[in-house]
Amino acid sequence: MENENIFSILTVTLNQGKYIEETIKSVIFQEGIFFLEYLIIDGGSTDNTIEILEKYKKKVENKEIEIKCKGINFKYISEVDEGPTNALNKGLKLITGKIIGIINSDDIYPENALKIVWETFQKYKKIDIVYGDVKFIDEEGNFIYLRKGKINLKLKDFLFENALIQPEVFIKKDVIEKVGTFDENFKFANDYEFWIRCIKNGLKFKYIPFTLAIFRKRKEARSASKNPLIFIDTLKVQFKYFGLTDFFLKNLGNYSAMFAYEVKKNIDVCFKEILKLLNSEISVDLSNNQLKKAIAESYLKFSIYQIYRNKVEGIKYYLQAIYTKPLIFLSKNSFLFLLRLITMREKIYYSLKFLFVRALEKL
Repeated sequence: MENENIFSILTVTLNQGKYIEETIKSVIFQEGIFFLEYLIIDGGSTDNTIEILEKYKKKVENKEIEIKCKGINFKYISEVDEGPTNALNKGLKLITGKIIGIINSDDIYPENALKIVWETFQKYKKIDIVYGDVKFIDEEGNFIYLRKGKINLKLKDFLFENALIQPEVFIKKDVIEKVGTFDENFKFANDYEFWIRCIKNGLKFKYIPFTLAIFRKRKEARSASKNPLIFIDTLKVQFKYFGLTDFFLKNLGNYSAMFAYEVKKNIDVCFKEILKLLNSEISVDLSNNQLKKAIAESYLKFSIYQIYRNKVEGIKYYLQAIYTKPLIFLSKNSFLFLLRLITMREKIYYSLKFLFVRALEKL
């Protein structure tokens, strides 16, 4: 079988027995004029995942399912690995198809998704990467919203965040040969870094106005937005490719503040890791004015959200902000902190803030 006719799908999983059967079915029941190679890399699951994988392996081999493409090669590997990024790279070295898709073990391909992607690559021979729209669902499969893809992706679209959702993206096999595999230094933002690398290497992206993936949002998912390590990884990518830009400074403060506000159990994890990143993991001269500004803004934003939870900690971070960058005392966020400190009650603070805004509107 010529690899020109093979469409390879890769799934990395660990203990996703609750969802992976739906993922598998969404792959093997795809229709198209291609041979489908489906490889699942399991990291050593201890739930019912292996039982499900073996079940569908036998169903495919015994032709107990209706095959809507030219043929299916269903295979899986189950062994302890070094994490999802390592597992992805392991899979990329094993698959053989001309076109590659990567789908999470709790996500779904809509009907005809692979057919449309295949036909797009056949029509636009010079395109390297195809992407589309993403439908988001909750843990029970209920519709949340539809995310439309950006028609003309550019490097600037990745300044603030990842502009693509991994399962919506399909690449040619030779993309790996051109830019390499996923960088295993990034445990959460590996795809974010990979797309930027592709753009910087001049690869051609093509948008399809079709829902190419159904993404399941789960509170306990490793990609959940409240996991501070995701943002640490994101900042590393942003720093690597864009340096100390205004976007980086804004994200630095926002991520610190976000975790002070949202993650009570890990209230300063993100902040401490960001400082570690700036001070040691990336060698930057700490006398750099931009860097001092970034650190001071992070201290300040962190102190604003901390003050109602722990007064001593809030004051400590505020003083560190002033010490790092004295002029930050004159900033808007410094005023907000002092106002919160004086009121020390959220209801009073928001009442004063409301009156202040109304007064400004009348001027």
